Parts: sequence; structure tokens; C-alpha cells
Amino acid sequence: MNIFITGGTGYIGAHLIKELISNGHKIHALVRDIEKAAPLPKEGLLLFKGDLSDKESIKEAMKGCDQVYHMAGTTSVWEKDRSKYYTINVKGTRNIMDAALEHKVKRVVFTSTAGVLGPSYGGIVTELKCRNLDFLIEYESSKAMAESLVKSYVLEKGLDAVIVSPTRVFGPVLCGEPASITKLISKYTKGKWRIIPGDGSKIGNYVFVDDVVKGQILAMANGVKGGTYILGGENHSYNAFFKILKEESGIDYHLIKTNVGLQLIFAHLNELYAILRNKKPAITTKWVHRCNYDWEVSPNKAVEELQLKITPLREGIKKTLKSL
Repeated sequence: MNIFITGGTGYIGAHLIKELISNGHKIHALVRDIEKAAPLPKEGLLLFKGDLSDKESIKEAMKGCDQVYHMAGTTSVWEKDRSKYYTINVKGTRNIMDAALEHKVKRVVFTSTAGVLGPSYGGIVTELKCRNLDFLIEYESSKAMAESLVKSYVLEKGLDAVIVSPTRVFGPVLCGEPASITKLISKYTKGKWRIIPGDGSKIGNYVFVDDVVKGQILAMANGVKGGTYILGGENHSYNAFFKILKEESGIDYHLIKTNVGLQLIFAHLNELYAILRNKKPAITTKWVHRCNYDWEVSPNKAVEELQLKITPLREGIKKTLKSL
């Protein structure tokens, strides 16, 4: 089967391409930079140069494909031009959906983020949860708009599409920028990470990258048209996460607990320093506020309806450490 993919040179996308090719499929990947695709498999992969704003390159790359996985977008913690979040994540998604309709593809799987559903303020997060807080970062608000757009194409234009929403992804890196949790694991083992946000009690959900890929493929095969599936793993506090990381790595660094005030001061200085050097900051004050909520989610819908099997956090960390 011919399958069209955006975001193939990204962290999750590279794993998805590898898995689909191993299953005998032929991949059409839309990429902005051909050179960045060098680590990807050569057999079974056709590269098409273009981006989400180029409608003609999208149509050309999607020609002859039965399925579409749309993952590309800007996930940056900071953009000098904040309109890029809308231009890339929303308008770009519209261009993909229009091309999918024109080519009459059988199904689109759109990869969003569980962050759209909000923190677990008032209860554990499920696909049915109504967000009860304003969006904390532009990335999440733009993804929420993109989700609404996809749903409108399903309801109003008959497009067969499914939305998947990963939580905090981690695991080995094949291509692209490592996920933030993978970076954290790597930095800790090298002695370059020595802090815990707050008192370490805030909860997050951690999903192994292989589970995200399997969830995407299962959603393509078995997901309900117009449905949303959280692709998550286990819920753990920062304290529990680092306890497992220490045990599996055999490295027990003393970690400093930092209150919100200190985090905000550091983030503000980091933003200022990065902007003065014309670089993107590694952390922003908005992300600090985001990290000081609990993000406890339930992946039960994907487990029960898609038959997704979850990799325990300890096992995922062990595999990640071996890949470093």
C-alpha cells in the first residue's frame, strides 16, 4: 500500500516510517530538507521536497496514496513570530485535508497532542474531558484549532479521519530532534540535569515512542471515524520518574527541588539571553506555568478500543538508556 506521511524526519515520524516499511508498505514522505532524511530507510521510501504551505507539492506527493499520516507541525517552545503556530499547524493541516479529499484517500490519521485536553485540574483526563483552563502555550491552542478543523472535515465534507493525542513521548532517536523527555534522560546520565520542578509531586503521563507508532497504525486500521484516542502510558510524579531513572541507569545524582518562583526567574533570564543571542530559549515562563500542573491521563480508550498495549515506564527507560 502507498502511504503519505508528513513529519517523517521528525522524532515520531521516523519511527513510524521504519515500522510501516517493515510491514511492506511504500512511503511517500513530504520533507522540507532532503538531507535531514538521510538516516531514514532507503528501500520503500520516496521523498518529495515541499512543506505544509505548498499545496502543489502536497498534492504531488500524495498522488496514488491510500492512507495519510499527518504529523508535521511546529512544536517549538517559542517562536519570534507567533503567527507561525497558526500558519503551520492550522493552515497546513487544512492543506493536507484538502489534498486528502481531492485524492479520495481512504483515511487520515492526524497526530495532535494530549495537551489540547488540558491538565488534570478537576479530574483525570480522558477524551471526553472538557478543558476548564485557558490554553497555556500557543502550540496547544493551535493544535486545538487544527483538531476542530479536522472534525469539521469529517462532519461537513465526509473525510474519514481519526485524531491521536500522544502524551509525553520518549524513547530511542532514529532521526530528528529528540523528544524533551528523551533529552532529559540523556542529560541526567551525563550529569547535566540536576533539578526537579517544584517538590517533585506533579504528575505526568509518559508514553514510549513504539507505543505511539503502534497506536497510530491501530487508529488507522480500527479507529472510529472522527474519533480521538489518547496515546498514553503510565502516570508518574517527577519524583517517581527520577527514582526509576536512577535505578535503571545506576546513577544517583542529587537533584535540587525548585519552587515556581525560581523556575520563573530562570525561564525569564533564559528567554532574555536567548533573544539577545537571536536563538530560541530552551524554556519559557509559559512552559514553567504549564509544568506546574498535574497532567494525569487515562489511555483506557486506546487500550480497549484499539487494543494498544502499553510499555511500562521502567521498561521504556531501560530501552532508551541502551540507545544512548
